[in-house]
Amino acid sequence: MKKFVFLFVFFWGGFCTAAAADVPDNMYFRAMQDEMKRSLSQLRVKGSPKPYYLAYRLRYMSNACSAASLGKLTENDTQPYWSLMAGAVLSAGTSKSDSMGFVNRMSVPYSPEQAYDVPNSYWGIRRAFWELTDRGYVNALDRFEKKQAYKRQKNISQSTPDFASAPQGSFAEEIPPFPAVPHEQMARLVEKLSAQGKDVPYLEDFSVQLCLLQRDLYYLNSNGGFYQYAMPGSFVTIDASLRNREGYKEKISRKIYLPADHSWQENALMDAARQVLADAEGVYTAQKPEPYLGPVLLMPAAAADFLNELLVANLRNIEPLLSSSSENDATAGSFRNKQGMRIMSNVVEVYDKPSLRTYKGLPLAGFMPVDDEGVKAQDLTLVSEGRLQQLPLSRRSAEKGGQSNGHARMSSYTLPREALSNVWIKPIKPLSETEMEQKLLQRCRELDLEYCYILHDFPASSDSNLSINMAERIYTKDGHKEPVFGFQISDRTTRSLRDILAAGSDSEVYHSSDAEARNYSVITPSLLVDEVEMMPDDKKPDQKPFINKP
Repeated sequence: MKKFVFLFVFFWGGFCTAAAADVPDNMYFRAMQDEMKRSLSQLRVKGSPKPYYLAYRLRYMSNACSAASLGKLTENDTQPYWSLMAGAVLSAGTSKSDSMGFVNRMSVPYSPEQAYDVPNSYWGIRRAFWELTDRGYVNALDRFEKKQAYKRQKNISQSTPDFASAPQGSFAEEIPPFPAVPHEQMARLVEKLSAQGKDVPYLEDFSVQLCLLQRDLYYLNSNGGFYQYAMPGSFVTIDASLRNREGYKEKISRKIYLPADHSWQENALMDAARQVLADAEGVYTAQKPEPYLGPVLLMPAAAADFLNELLVANLRNIEPLLSSSSENDATAGSFRNKQGMRIMSNVVEVYDKPSLRTYKGLPLAGFMPVDDEGVKAQDLTLVSEGRLQQLPLSRRSAEKGGQSNGHARMSSYTLPREALSNVWIKPIKPLSETEMEQKLLQRCRELDLEYCYILHDFPASSDSNLSINMAERIYTKDGHKEPVFGFQISDRTTRSLRDILAAGSDSEVYHSSDAEARNYSVITPSLLVDEVEMMPDDKKPDQKPFINKP
């Protein structure tokens, strides 16, 4: 079957045009090409299957940070720190039956071969990939042998290939240079921002960190797929640590992502710092809640956490791994067999958009023009009219609908598996903030509740030590609000996705990563959920310091 290679370009301050065979001519690709060619032609063990597929990826990361606490500088990088990481994927056998998709024990990492702190030179990169490929071949032969034994034991026969053929995509753009570090301006800014908290008596710390960060990505596989592009990720974090009036230690954190050119607006950051201080004041005066079961309004940040746990986590790793020690792959998403079924309320539609690079001027963490199997990434309609429409598929998803749609993603913790990129929650009839609150109150009155809740965070179930510390109780009689803290969410189930009653017009973007450390973004508005069960946490107040903070 003839393979076609797709070429596409993306506008972002300039691009370079490349024919399908025109891999960028730079040190990184020359080193990858030369070592890949040598490995595929020479790597052999007599009596064992040869390597038939190789993929190499390099990540060059640059960053420089400044930080201050209560107006005093605690960190100030005058030069950027850089690191080069290499990852290699090797499969032995044939595309019909290969070494991938199997772990001998579920406790054994299903991850690429990788090297950290690779020398930034042609021969440094060559040597790193030589070592990774050699080690990867040994591991691939071990997996292949044990996978074949497992299939014989389980009497598994298949008509579909382990690794389906797919047209290979390419994407190459000029990597923008990392900016010169304006360390003096950065130092003055974090000092100024953090100084706003130094005279607040109940604050134990008010700290600010500004980091300029960029990841340059280079990928090449033996089928001809490749990519080269930069992922900017500069940010500011503002943290307030306090002891509230009841003696409980609480922390408020806000992360603000900067535009792709790493610039910032001081006035906007000052406003953000003032908002964190206002939130801290609310937490300081908040009271402990009582058990609650009823409607909850999730503000965008809380909605993003809610969706991360109940939606995104269940739409990953669609093709379960085979294992000799477990019949079920706990890492596989629970929605993988629910295509066409109702999984969510019909008040929103859900898309995955790997082609989307920015939202409201901010770079998105899931931009992915070509996936980590060399396939052009396609935009997906995940949920429409409440039903699951499409799944993220890879070249190993033949049994889930055939061809890959370019959603194989790898990280330091996993070989390429199916995952989402930029998850966009779009309301059918978005409501204003006032309308969302009125709809919440109306529903609470229907249930004869004295009050209901607005949540500003929604800690994941894996964060067992974290509680909701930013919530508001809103009374149905007159709509007045009072702050509360110390909630934990009980009985988290995907049923809550079907209980969404309304969505707001206040969409914001939030960055996250899944259990395998694959970065993605969620674009979501506030969500009104019909029923959430919350219980007070069991934390106890701490003893106050004997003397005040310095």
